Amino acid sequence: MGSNHVEIEEFLTRERVEWAHREANKAHERGRQAFAAVGLKAAKRRDDRMLKVLDISANILHQMSEEQMGRTRRAAVHSEDNFRMSAEHTEAQMWREAYRLMDEGIDPSTQVHPLEWIYGAAALLCGYNL
Repeated sequence: MGSNHVEIEEFLTRERVEWAHREANKAHERGRQAFAAVGLKAAKRRDDRMLKVLDISANILHQMSEEQMGRTRRAAVHSEDNFRMSAEHTEAQMWREAYRLMDEGIDPSTQVHPLEWIYGAAALLCGYNL
């Protein structure tokens, strides 16, 4: 391994995971199915690098959610805060579910529509051409 080698754990930061997630949302809003297709193809191959990215990213999102929950519990709680908090928690769960399905091997007949954008985000973090 050369000096230019960077471990995935070091590369994946909150900022990078949030960026990839935003890019996936933009691609989804714009109907850029190719973005999701690259990730889904890698997921169906059970790409080891993507599995690692999904696992680490889910942990990062979970940690962010836990920190947000702690702040929300300490602050005056409004219904909008509760919604945002639960949405953040849901994102971590979806990334974890994407990991689980990929690890088990995605059956081609399984509907993974909401998760295909997460696979696209993970592929982006892996550096795959989107």
